[in-house]
Amino acid sequence: MSGPASPSRRRVRYFKREVQRALANGGMPRFLDALFGVGAWTYDPVEKLWIVPDRNASGPGREYYCIQITGDWFKARLSDEECS
Repeated sequence: MSGPASPSRRRVRYFKREVQRALANGGMPRFLDALFGVGAWTYDPVEKLWIVPDRNASGPGREYYCIQITGDWFKARLSDEECS
């Protein structure tokens, strides 16, 4: 039997539920505008991902939240060379 979920796992599950709820209640654009600010995100139709820069990221390169229509998401980091 496993122990209770870690705080980061709970946050991931909560975020996924919120994404799924947003899709059911008016769409991802409205949800992303409310969460990150109007116009802070872009949609990549080839990869089928909503992409949001992480403005709190520190260190070299840039970090992005990549959100799928299923509510699954991951964070990507691009090096300074990849961003130029």
